[in-house]
Amino acid sequence: MKIYLFIFLIVFISSCSSDDSKPNDKTELIGKWKLIEQYSDPGDGSGDFEPIESDRVIEFFSDGTVEINGVLCFLSSEVGNKEIGTFTIITDSDSQHDGEIIPYTCNSRSARVYFDLPVSGDLVLWYLCIEGCGQKFDKI
Repeated sequence: MKIYLFIFLIVFISSCSSDDSKPNDKTELIGKWKLIEQYSDPGDGSGDFEPIESDRVIEFFSDGTVEINGVLCFLSSEVGNKEIGTFTIITDSDSQHDGEIIPYTCNSRSARVYFDLPVSGDLVLWYLCIEGCGQKFDKI
């Protein structure tokens, strides 16, 4: 009986792994990213990312600031005046996202834009919406 318990413990311990898919620092994020797809959901979970033509570009700087050539507070593919904010990498393993952006120009001081750096390498911004909405960016 003891041998079975020992084998079970060895198998259990060796099967544990860490989540290496989340970035551990901001070096992957630094640089310019161009909007390539937009996600919207009608509220029933059937939404998907669709290709989009836009000159929207977001840039992350090593000092923790971010700049976009348009509105940062809500989902938009329009370009216009530059808006800025700060970003942080979320290190809490319970978080659903890799980081958050705090825009300087939103009406609400609690406005946040969350982002993910999936394994595919595309940056995804998630805006606060009742039904899901987001944008996918490709590094340029």
